[in-house]
Amino acid sequence: MDEFYQQLVPSIIYKWMILNNHVDADNGQEIKFSNNQLNATIDFHQNNILELSINDKDTHDNVYYLHFEMKNIKNTVKHIQTFLSYLKDPHKEEQQLVNDSKDMNILLSCSAGITTSYFASLMNDALKESKHNIHVDAISYMNLDSVIHQYDIVLLAPQIAYKYSELKEKYGNKVMVIDDTDFATYNVKHVLNEVFKKKHNY
Repeated sequence: MDEFYQQLVPSIIYKWMILNNHVDADNGQEIKFSNNQLNATIDFHQNNILELSINDKDTHDNVYYLHFEMKNIKNTVKHIQTFLSYLKDPHKEEQQLVNDSKDMNILLSCSAGITTSYFASLMNDALKESKHNIHVDAISYMNLDSVIHQYDIVLLAPQIAYKYSELKEKYGNKVMVIDDTDFATYNVKHVLNEVFKKKHNY
């Protein structure tokens, strides 16, 4: 993206949020929402980083969290719309892992591999409980070339969903994007079931 244009994205997104959601905010850095059950915050940080967070009012638990660099308006708006949809309807069905006897190696990828490392750890924990013979790792997308031959599926974190077309052209059907809500709410079982479904459709 053109550097000048990218610098404009935060202010455009901020104004769009204020105008379309009828919220009061005047510092250009934070927008707050709430309903009977949840408190939500959108924080604008330096270097075009946007942080989306939702907390349960009763338990004070964080139930939704996603941060990403605003690379373009289209993907930023998509992430925010998913966030707002969850705020309106946070219901999440309890997932059970489907039976899958295949050996499989899964690789998660984001900008630096840090955010996905925790998600990969949760996926491995869920797989151990269900006795699946599957292993999950995480890595920066910049290092995919050197390791991708070792994996059956590559899952892109929402933060780099904008790279899906480029990476799919390069690596083919191995590449999937993790759903925003699944990633932000750590719904690892649903992600794994989507992987099993895709693998069986090869």
